[in-house]
Amino acid sequence: MKKIRELLFGKHVKTIGIAATVVIILFVIAKVSFINKLQLDKAVKNTITNVEVKSYLLANGVNMSSTVFADPEYNLLARDWIEANAQPKYVEFLQELGFSKWEKNNSDCDDFSKSFTVFLKSYVKKAHPTVSSPAVGEIYYIQKTGGAHAINIIVLSNSEGSASIGFFEPQIQQFITLTPKEIESIYFVSI
Repeated sequence: MKKIRELLFGKHVKTIGIAATVVIILFVIAKVSFINKLQLDKAVKNTITNVEVKSYLLANGVNMSSTVFADPEYNLLARDWIEANAQPKYVEFLQELGFSKWEKNNSDCDDFSKSFTVFLKSYVKKAHPTVSSPAVGEIYYIQKTGGAHAINIIVLSNSEGSASIGFFEPQIQQFITLTPKEIESIYFVSI
């Protein structure tokens, strides 16, 4: 077998093997990046107005008495795209900020929720500078265990093209489910 390899590839069999491995790795990275870009391209075509965002929030029981909409329209992102692409990059972003853990009055819940909003909007803007920002923002509510808390709210695009509401806990970098009582307790929304 060694003689056959030497006849086919010469003395540089190890170099060719390493080069082939590098080419395969680069191909996989390029393919994944291309797929991520395609998914994002599809997501940013789903633009809705702030009136539509408001109606989705109302339909899901969110109190609208203290709500701020900064933009006239927003793009809806798919939850699976956020989980597969944005979440890992958000972890890197937190490390760059030095937000490795909760710290009272320094890197607490409102700081984490603001950081995720800025991160997700800038992440999409880098890929698509001319599109509307995603429908992501901060909410403040009363937890079922008591005490105020800040997390993120995202109006998401489902696979059928309809919208849904997602709650994202930026301190643990994952989507969570709020109880109906917690949703009713939301006292501030900024998107």
